[in-house]
Amino acid sequence: MNLSNLLWFSSPAQLAKGNAPTDQIMADILAGIDPLRYRAERRPAWIWPALRVLPGALWRLRRALWRALRSVLAPANTHRLYLRERQAFEQNYSGAFDDTLSLSEFQRRYGPPAIAHIIDVDMPALGIGVLGVEMVKRLARKGNPEEMALAEQLARGISGNLVVDMGIRIYRMAKMLDATDFDDLELLSVHLQRRQLPAAFLVAWDEFMRDYGCRGPGEMDLANLHYADDPMLVLRQMSFVAGSGGGFNPEASHQELVGQRQQAYDALSERFGWARRILLRRANKFIELFGGIRDTPKQHNLMYQHAARNRLLVEGKRLMASGRIDRRPAQVFDLALSDPFEAGGDPAVDLRQRSHRRTRFANQLKLHVRTFPSLIDSRGRIQRPPRRPETPGELAGTSVSPGIARGKVKVMHNPHEKAVNPGEILVAFTTDPGWTPLFINAAAVILEVGGVLQHGAVVAREYGKPCVAGIADVLTRFHDGQLVEVDGSAGVVRFITEECMAAA
Repeated sequence: MNLSNLLWFSSPAQLAKGNAPTDQIMADILAGIDPLRYRAERRPAWIWPALRVLPGALWRLRRALWRALRSVLAPANTHRLYLRERQAFEQNYSGAFDDTLSLSEFQRRYGPPAIAHIIDVDMPALGIGVLGVEMVKRLARKGNPEEMALAEQLARGISGNLVVDMGIRIYRMAKMLDATDFDDLELLSVHLQRRQLPAAFLVAWDEFMRDYGCRGPGEMDLANLHYADDPMLVLRQMSFVAGSGGGFNPEASHQELVGQRQQAYDALSERFGWARRILLRRANKFIELFGGIRDTPKQHNLMYQHAARNRLLVEGKRLMASGRIDRRPAQVFDLALSDPFEAGGDPAVDLRQRSHRRTRFANQLKLHVRTFPSLIDSRGRIQRPPRRPETPGELAGTSVSPGIARGKVKVMHNPHEKAVNPGEILVAFTTDPGWTPLFINAAAVILEVGGVLQHGAVVAREYGKPCVAGIADVLTRFHDGQLVEVDGSAGVVRFITEECMAAA
């Protein structure tokens, strides 16, 4: 995005506030930029045309705005309506799709209804859940640590989050098999394909694929395999927790947090006067009904994307059969979406040459760049966050999941690089749902990119794992085997010695 233009309408502090829930480092960078230096010289010319189309934009959002208002006024009734519409969407987008349609026809038939559902149905519900959490935080008095802690507890133990459920179901399936079954994953995959596994496991597997086959590591990239494309992705993740876990059960831990959440609500109700108690009751209703919808819009988007991916692979097979591309149908993802359209009308279009041209720079990046700067200006200057005040032997970040845990560091560049053993501290640049099974064994999590609404923070809170985010350069500042203490309540990571570990 062009932040220089945005600085005409928003201050660095406002930009930072908008980024903090998902990326604390970006928020810290934006808070410190000089608006006089970086604001565009002239007010963007598009502002007045944008204002002219504002009424039309609001009209297009009328259903979403009405749904949000209705959720505030009649949350229980609106939630029942939401569940019906959600069920209808998932039935429509988990079934068979017409892959005989042209790419443009396929996009027109399935794309707009998915986008409309996400904007008009899912996003208002997600917003009301977030509103409930923010209401509770504001009701708690800032100078009262007990109330603040209870308010924090109300943001955990929220049922219905799909990513949390996905990790729990992977854990359940792993425990349905003998730990030795995972010694040879290739053989286990063969047994799975031949349906030569216990009936209860096969039922659970089929249900998982029906619900989460569209998910997987790096799932927002159409070129990446989803669980339904390669069962080995799930089997490998199951192998990380099979026969281990250090006694940790994510389902039991989550249920314990559900109980603690109810206790926190009761405790706050007793502390509040009648006015705050009324507002707390309404906020808690918002959280109970809509708080678990945090990942549902992404799930529905991925259900459509998975269908689109399958349709593009059909196109890839056709192009490969006609000699227009080489090697594999997935080479279609090396093209721009416009390329197959053009190739369909012009046999002279060289898709091999376009594939090479479009991937040349990306292939260079894969060789030389592991992570990208959060912010870089047009002159090539990389903006970095100011160093937080730190005590020697500590690194300061942001608290995104409370608690304290000690253990040995395990630095991960991707979720399949190696196993996280029970009691280890998972360190990663960032995480997506493909990392969820690794959280089961981890005693705590340290992230570079993250905030309270980021995937890793949500899963860590619902599994009761301390998590600190917003520490720069985690992949180089930590190394495997280091002893650290993760203080998720204070947002601090402390380096400890073997002697301290033994004394503890």
